[in-house]
Amino acid sequence: MDIQQNQSWVQETDKGTVDDECLHGYQKRKMLKMWLNRLFRIKMTDGRILSGYFVCTDADANVVLQATSEFTEIGGEERILGLVMIPGRYIVSIEERNPRFTW
Repeated sequence: MDIQQNQSWVQETDKGTVDDECLHGYQKRKMLKMWLNRLFRIKMTDGRILSGYFVCTDADANVVLQATSEFTEIGGEERILGLVMIPGRYIVSIEERNPRFTW
């Protein structure tokens, strides 16, 4: 019996196509790269507002900001913090403070 005939049941895959999951992951990474060094404002569950430049995030939705300032309320006194890691479970909202203009 020919060896090639015994292995004919193995399905071949088309290696030229990209599955949807891989494409979706690529789009997420592209979005995160666009956020790098952008000014973000993060509201926390305890009422504090942190404003700083986005550095990175992780799978637990923790966010790292650099050159960060803390405000206790809108119009409140500013406190300079520097580099901070904000646990994802304490984040209420995230907004970009200086969106890029498109013409």
